[in-house]
Amino acid sequence: MKTIVLNGDYGFLDKIETTIKSIIYHNQKVKIYVINPDIPHEWFINLNQYLSQIGSQIVDKKIDQAYLNDVNSSFKGIKNIAFARILIPELIKEDKVLYLDCDIVVNANLDELFNIDLENKWVCGVRDYQVPAEFNSGVLLINNKKWKKSNIVSRLLEKAKDTNLRNGDQTVINEVFKDKIEELDLSYNYQIGFEKAAFWGNLQKTTQFLDKVKKPKIIHFITEDKPFNLVSTVSLRNKWWHYRRLEWSEIISKYSSFNKSKIKDPSFDGEAFLLTRMAEVQNIEQLIKKLPNIRFNIAAYTPMAFLLLKLTQYDNVRLFPTIVGKTLDKEINEADIYFDINYGPKADEIIERIMKKNIPIFSFDQTQSQNLDYDNYHVFRDNQIDEMAEAIKETVKTNAPKYNIRVKDMDESLDLILRDNKSVIRFGDGEFDLIRGGSIPYQTYDSELANRLKDIILRGQFNNTLVCLPDVFTKLERYQDFTRYFYKTSFFPNNESFLNEIGQTGNWYGSTFISRPYIDLFDKSKSAAYFDKLKQLWSGRNLLIVEGALTRSGVGNDLFANTKSIKRIIAPSKNAYQKISEIEQMIRENAEDRLILLMLGPTAKVIVDDLQDLENQIIDLGHIDSEYEWFKMGATYKVKLENKHTAEFNFDENIGSVHDQTYEDEIIGEVE
Repeated sequence: MKTIVLNGDYGFLDKIETTIKSIIYHNQKVKIYVINPDIPHEWFINLNQYLSQIGSQIVDKKIDQAYLNDVNSSFKGIKNIAFARILIPELIKEDKVLYLDCDIVVNANLDELFNIDLENKWVCGVRDYQVPAEFNSGVLLINNKKWKKSNIVSRLLEKAKDTNLRNGDQTVINEVFKDKIEELDLSYNYQIGFEKAAFWGNLQKTTQFLDKVKKPKIIHFITEDKPFNLVSTVSLRNKWWHYRRLEWSEIISKYSSFNKSKIKDPSFDGEAFLLTRMAEVQNIEQLIKKLPNIRFNIAAYTPMAFLLLKLTQYDNVRLFPTIVGKTLDKEINEADIYFDINYGPKADEIIERIMKKNIPIFSFDQTQSQNLDYDNYHVFRDNQIDEMAEAIKETVKTNAPKYNIRVKDMDESLDLILRDNKSVIRFGDGEFDLIRGGSIPYQTYDSELANRLKDIILRGQFNNTLVCLPDVFTKLERYQDFTRYFYKTSFFPNNESFLNEIGQTGNWYGSTFISRPYIDLFDKSKSAAYFDKLKQLWSGRNLLIVEGALTRSGVGNDLFANTKSIKRIIAPSKNAYQKISEIEQMIRENAEDRLILLMLGPTAKVIVDDLQDLENQIIDLGHIDSEYEWFKMGATYKVKLENKHTAEFNFDENIGSVHDQTYEDEIIGEVE
């Protein structure tokens, strides 16, 4: 694998990415380090989801910019981060490294360059086109093995502090490696930007260098005359913009079939939390490396020192400096374990909250809290990092919900319904509340109803009816924070016994979320496709909609615009189960050849079960109208609708009347 190193800060991010695009466009199996003080790590995570598809990688190397405070950059506008290249031996482990400035685009495959034998060489470079006695420091092929052995960094840093440097880091490289730089072909650092000076100053050597290169392999936009300025006189401006415009999917597709499903939010097996009052945290970096599938959420009441900030270079770390109330509450609520491993004063108020939630706490001898009476407190010797890591893996594994319940995802469920013309019964948290003996806002507990619901779930698929459960038993990270929190802290613990009973049946289920294909999803990019599949169910068909008095499904939107005709039966908005016989009789009288859609809460489940003798396809579709309204408005949270019932706004307060003659004409019966 070819190793390439870039350096820069967030202000130069678009240039860094353009350089990387040009590298990958011509080269596979590349490992690219970006030495930086402040680039958000999410950018690296996102980019790696593309690069990993062609065997390449980008690595976040954080440095404390204060380390370079004393260097002399020589020119206004040149930041000290440019000197980070001289730290390569301390930061990069590979033996052969190609360093590139970030005002560069690579215009060719670099295999030939990387095949150069560096055994007895220190560094290779290209002559500076304007000062041929020097080598330009923007492209350097480095024998990093030799640099590391020689402790060269201290000499480079000392030279960098010289207040008389003529040309910043370039002077440092040339003077420290005087007579030790091997010459590369001019095409490996084609230095654009000197043309104007060469023309007006009659710099013949510069012109000769430029004219000699017919096919530049690495194009270096030197001087302040950059192609990304508003205007520039530099040649090959269009070349830089060519690479800048490239989409990552397009670059990846050059080598293999681009897999869009790989572009997603990272997921973890568990969440670890730590609130520290000091930057010094015992063995934290080793634990982060040993537990890549555990996300470390590290918080402080104050801004953070670089000792903590540098941890953002790991995929499984999030930092929360100056954490505020709601965020703190959320992190505590979602924590699977807590680390009590910070030196100095403890956040006793946080530890007390953690203990009340019975969250396991892990600590080392040196940093443990004293006189803490808590059975779920686990202390390890200071050198038992591996043992702690294994114990954490086991703890998270043990705490994870395991109900052996198989639920097909939304795509699979919708495909089954479309292909086999299946009827559908969907169970959500409300039905589980009733089964457990509770009431819900729109249905008072009824033991007969509860038993019917339980029996249907345990029986599983029957005739041509798909029984559905929430698709939350794997990959909970697919959903919004509030959804994950609800299932993790409420649904799972409250229904543990019954969920275990379901798991013992060996049944498989469809996804309840076929009627919730938008608001709870973290990634909403597929929601339009889910709604398209749903609309295929009733496309060109006659419908019989059975719904509550204020549900008004499809009123004011185009959810059912592709149907042939619609009839509606209006049932009670609350306690519809007490009228189930009348509702079922009215359905039988009007079923005809219609697709029957039920939006009637728990009662709908029993109706589908009771009407199995009908030849109609009957689908319990629940809150589909609210979801569709939110989807159409691009909502990011649950918005109350003005003129109809809204999912999760269970008390139906202040709902306006509607004056829709089409809707009124569709109503063929009411059960009061």
